[in-house]
Amino acid sequence: MLRKLLFALSLSILVISSQAQNNVKKFIALSGKITSAVWPDTLGKGLNKAVVEIFAEGKKIASDTASSSGVYKIKKIPYAPSIQIVFKEVNHLPKMIDVDFTEFGNDNSASLILEMDAFLYRNDDYLGVNFLKIKPFGKGKYSMKQKGVLWDDRYYYEMKGRLDAVLKAYSE
Repeated sequence: MLRKLLFALSLSILVISSQAQNNVKKFIALSGKITSAVWPDTLGKGLNKAVVEIFAEGKKIASDTASSSGVYKIKKIPYAPSIQIVFKEVNHLPKMIDVDFTEFGNDNSASLILEMDAFLYRNDDYLGVNFLKIKPFGKGKYSMKQKGVLWDDRYYYEMKGRLDAVLKAYSE
């Protein structure tokens, strides 16, 4: 009888502890620097008051405004399987980055620190850059094995080539 009671008690403790692990709130911390760029140079000054917005399922879940040197920091972005990071500033072309965090949801880690710098090209009323408002400039996916985001380089270079072609045409 005592054995059955101890077994039932230990089984209950296991179930409760596994449920508690599943209820752990996961957060992502994101920080970096947003700089201004003039094509083809990407080594500009920090963008004062540039905005970083985080979206999940079409809803804004976090945001920050960069300091006078372009530095931003969002300490607690609630976990979502997929987020979109939008960097923008009034006089610059926006940049969207999509990140798949599905594997982070299955990871034992409760938090993830992610450093992401971004440069934004000045917007000189270029025609042909509207795709930047609807398509992500970069895509990444969290890897449990790497404990970080793996970036889709092929996609990035495709988007960069597309933007470079437009900006090069204007510079000639």
